[in-house]
Order: sequence, then structure tokens, then C-alpha cells
Amino acid sequence: MNFVRRLESTLGLANDSRSSEKISKILPLATESSECDPSKCLNSYDKKCFKLNSIDVKTPLWETAKPFDFQILVSTGHHDWPFDAYDQPGTIFPNIASFDFSKYGTAKLNVTSLPIPLLDMDYKKFRKVDILIMPYFVWLRGVTIDNYEAVLSKVLDALVLKKQKLSDLPKQISGVSIAVDPFKSHVFICSHRTRDKRCGRTAPFMKKEFDCQLREDGLYRDSGDSRQDGVCVAFINHVGGHKFAANVLIYNKGGEFAWFARCTPLNVRPIIDETLLKGRVFPDIARSVKKNDPITW
Repeated sequence: MNFVRRLESTLGLANDSRSSEKISKILPLATESSECDPSKCLNSYDKKCFKLNSIDVKTPLWETAKPFDFQILVSTGHHDWPFDAYDQPGTIFPNIASFDFSKYGTAKLNVTSLPIPLLDMDYKKFRKVDILIMPYFVWLRGVTIDNYEAVLSKVLDALVLKKQKLSDLPKQISGVSIAVDPFKSHVFICSHRTRDKRCGRTAPFMKKEFDCQLREDGLYRDSGDSRQDGVCVAFINHVGGHKFAANVLIYNKGGEFAWFARCTPLNVRPIIDETLLKGRVFPDIARSVKKNDPITW
């Protein structure tokens, strides 16, 4: 038995070393631990919510997430959604899902808790939506069933295929406003309880800690505060790998993308200090990382 344990430990260290080497060729590695001392957390939390099965704790995280080229994020104002968030008849979601994204690369489609205009009935019934395209930090505001194809085609043609600047695009296309996202970084935390209750339990604790820590640093931003250089934290629907909850996706305007998992509030302070502020990543919690072109708008 001791031999087996030593072998498992040796193999684990070897896997960690190989993963770190691969990751370091994409983004710089963090110089601090991925976990802070519990005394640095600003909020209490239920540790049982973050307890994982023993096999899920031991499973190497690196390359467990399917790679994608860009992400379509639709604002809903909700923190939980139907099992398939895009299977909602009578809304624009099936139309967006049917759009041919393939010529632009691999798209990841998600919905977020980012707010919507509640006084607009078309928004409330999801006949009209706002779309954030990442890693481009570009908003499409007022997308409908009538204009989504034209808008997505023109914007993705410009950003993805032609590598144009946002200033090369008109401010409006088919009645849809094209706008720059003002924030330095976005953090998305999976909260899709309908898919897996673990995500629904862990996400609120994670967001609360992020929000409080960012407020301490003067970096907290929400929909009512569009000052530049801040960080916006929001919930997102199922991203895959809920057995590794909590899943946290991070975009920096510097071009760094990181998908962390098995996160707890102990990871929040280090993620802010290393990933959000310095563009460095933690191999031990990384499922995927990528270096995109820096955003200059």
C-alpha cells in the first residue's frame, strides 16, 4: 500500500510538472500560492459546499475544458436558468444557437446574470437581448430575431476574420448599438443550480468574496458603475465540469484568459492579486488558459 501511495504521489508530481511547463508557455505562472490564509477572507462560508468527491479532487484539471475561440454571453438578469439555457421557445435563444458560428472558429454560448432593462417587455421576454462578445470586450445592445444574423455576421467578420479595430465598425448596425465594454476584467462564476446544485451553492459564496475583496481595492464595478479599469463579477450558466465546482472564468483586457476550477473563497485574494492584476495563472487550479490579443479600445 505504501508503494502504491508513493507511486501515486510521484505520478501526480510528474503530471503537475508537465502541466506547469505547458501553461508557462502560454501565460506567466503566479509566484504566490493559489490559496490564501483563511484570515484574509472577508466573509465566512460553508466549507461543506466546496467539498468534492475524492476522485474529483485528485483528477488533474489541466486540459479538462474544451477549447474555444470566442464566447457569446447573453445578459438575462438571472442567476439560474432552464437545464438548456438556449432551449427556450418563443425567445431569441434558439435563433442565436442556430447561427452558423463555425466559419469564425469555435464559439461557446452562454447566458449571464448581467442586468437587462426591466421596463422593456421585449427584454423581459427575451425577444430582445444584449450580447457581450469575449475576448473582444464588445457589446451588441438591442439584438432581436429580426436583426441577429446581420449583426453577428458583420461584427464577427470584422473582429474575428478581418482583425479590425472596433473604431472600424459603425456605432449601429440594423438598429443594434455597438459599444465598448468599459471594464478592465470580467469574472464569470458558474451558478447553474438547475444543472448541478453544487454550482448553485458555491457561486454565491465566491461572488460575495470577490465583490468584497474588490471593493477593498477600489476595483469593484457593476452595471451602475462604468468607470474604467474596474472588475465586473457575474454569474454564468453551465460551462462544463460542474464536478470541479467552483468554476471561474476570467478575461483581462491585456489578453489573458484563465479558466480555474475547484475554487473556494481561499482562492479569491490570490486570483485578484496574481491573475486580475498581473496576468499570472495558477497551474494547480487551471483547466484552460489562453493568450488573446490585448484590447486597445
